[in-house]
Amino acid sequence: MSLSRNLPRRKGREPINLLARRHNYFPKRFLWRGQEYHVHAVERAWTEQRRGQAARHFFRVRCSEGIFDLYQDLRLNAWYLAREVH
Repeated sequence: MSLSRNLPRRKGREPINLLARRHNYFPKRFLWRGQEYHVHAVERAWTEQRRGQAARHFFRVRCSEGIFDLYQDLRLNAWYLAREVH
């Protein structure tokens, strides 16, 4: 079953709790809708800028359950699941 069908239509605002980081930067474990996900690999990382300043750090992560795009909103210091890739 694809988790993307369960995501709300409002893109990029599905909150998650980051439980652990690898190298004090990359997501290692996160909690989403009461389930804990273990990140096996960070496949890609990038930064989105707004008004010339870093606004969000994005991470494409691979877990046993699938591949997800996560991001940290730097202004709010909050984490979100943007989408399920696979």
